[in-house]
Amino acid sequence: MSWLENRKRTHSARKILRIIFPYISKRKMFFVFVSIVSFLAAGIGLATPLLIREAINTAIPQGKIRLVWIIGGSIFVAALIGGIMVFLSRFYASVFAQRVILELRNDIYEILQQLSLDFFDDENTGQIMTRVTTDLNAIQSFVSFTIRLIMNGIIMFVGAYIAMLVMSWKLGLILVALFPGFIWLIYWFSTNVRPLFYQARRQFGDVTSILQENVTGAHVVRGFAQEENEIIKFDESNTKYRDLRIKTQVYRAIYFSIMTLLIGVGTTLVLVVGGIATINNQMELGDFIAFIAYLALLPGPTRQLTWLVGIIQRALASGDRIIELIGAKKEVQEDPSAIDPPRFKGKLSYEKVSFEYEEGRPILSDLSITIPSSQKVVILGGTGSGKSSFVNLISRFYDPNKGTIKIDEIDIRKYKLKKMRKQIGLVLQETYLFNATIKENITFGKPDANDEEIIKAAKTAKIHDFIVSLPDEYETRVGDRGITLSGGQKQRISIARTLLTNPSILIFDDSTASVDAETEAHIQEALDILSKGRTTIIISQRISSVHYADRILVFEEGKIIQDGNHDDLINATGLYKEIYTTLAESMQTVSDTLDAKKAVLGND
Repeated sequence: MSWLENRKRTHSARKILRIIFPYISKRKMFFVFVSIVSFLAAGIGLATPLLIREAINTAIPQGKIRLVWIIGGSIFVAALIGGIMVFLSRFYASVFAQRVILELRNDIYEILQQLSLDFFDDENTGQIMTRVTTDLNAIQSFVSFTIRLIMNGIIMFVGAYIAMLVMSWKLGLILVALFPGFIWLIYWFSTNVRPLFYQARRQFGDVTSILQENVTGAHVVRGFAQEENEIIKFDESNTKYRDLRIKTQVYRAIYFSIMTLLIGVGTTLVLVVGGIATINNQMELGDFIAFIAYLALLPGPTRQLTWLVGIIQRALASGDRIIELIGAKKEVQEDPSAIDPPRFKGKLSYEKVSFEYEEGRPILSDLSITIPSSQKVVILGGTGSGKSSFVNLISRFYDPNKGTIKIDEIDIRKYKLKKMRKQIGLVLQETYLFNATIKENITFGKPDANDEEIIKAAKTAKIHDFIVSLPDEYETRVGDRGITLSGGQKQRISIARTLLTNPSILIFDDSTASVDAETEAHIQEALDILSKGRTTIIISQRISSVHYADRILVFEEGKIIQDGNHDDLINATGLYKEIYTTLAESMQTVSDTLDAKKAVLGND
């Protein structure tokens, strides 16, 4: 279970509103304007029953035709102005909400850029995407509708009640007697539905995650013929989401049905009691009709307040998830007094460094080592020995639990993070290319690079000739994650991308592990050019890499157990000799097999 899943599920409405309020307060004029026009729309709507009462009680009995025209015209004007006010309130409330959410979404995205990698290690992609999309949409609905519904719903509701009490306090008290039922119903609905909205949001994140994984992993799914299993997995997750949504609708259905029943009871009592009072001349006909007109207005604001309760509960559930994201751990933080790093010479120092992803499971243990500037170091070791963690700490993707890492004798925590990382070039085994052009991928780390710089980097990475052979050359789109390119082509574009930033320190994390021998040779040639004059660390499982190294480090269980060059280590008893011998024998076996096949084919 991820860290976010263990977070407190429900935050106070005040805390959630405190997150949203700064975005609203920046646009006070919008807020005030929407409030005023919504208030006017509701107020004008309340005038119509009074005009009807005047027509029935005065104009019609006294035969005042001119007054009938005046009252009729007033009702028309009120409807016209009310319609304009409704349009203005709806339009500007929508604009207001869009501007608030634009800034909030940008800030959330900025927060994602600042979160440590362990956050992304724990949380799945679907949940993150749901927080930035669906949850923010719920907040948007809250901002857009709340002002209008509060102003329109409450003003209409309260105004109608006051008018009815003035016309007949006895009939008004009948409706007041129903108030406790309305209040209890709203409380019951809100307390039961908010947890369901939270669960539904989370389940929708799971649905999104499965969909995202299936799309990005389409080749694996097809290759292993797992389409049916994936369909079943998606159906199970989607069914859970459906059940949660149905459960919320059950509560809504109960809520609306009881609300309708309460309104029906009130209407029945008013009609009977008021009708008898009118027949007995205890109430004027116009007052009774106006009273009924106000009563007929109540379902509208009642429904609006009901929608408002639902919108608020969805917003609160989504607000919980937004707060979780804002409050997510930022393990790697920049020191307020951090300095701009100079151009690195590239000397690396690890001083008693220990690191663990999870408490009690050490990855690196009390490791101390110095790598001089411009030295080329190859790292070998088994899976889980700590190789990748060793290099990840250099870029401060994580911070060590103990000890200090220095570049040019200065603790890397004293450097400004972004500017430090710009001097560290990283080429990973699993090369990630964006769904953009080759040019855009190469210039990702240096968007302002000119064509001459781009071509030079591509030539150095031994990929230029391939690029110019394409119909659109550097403007060729590579597809999602570079799907249209081979592993070696993606790797060399990644190397060109790294080269273009002119880093002082280079890190290659098993960057030739998944390519053939010919492609490896091209990549190795590019690495030789790229690593000149730079501190270079290469994690590799290929024995060809060790011959290019000034130094070899052998890792085992988070410690460096051997340190030296190839000649020193191959002549000593230890893990390096075992690894080298095993890999050499494996390569020789493959070579002999290929030679034998060629001989057979030649004889045929």
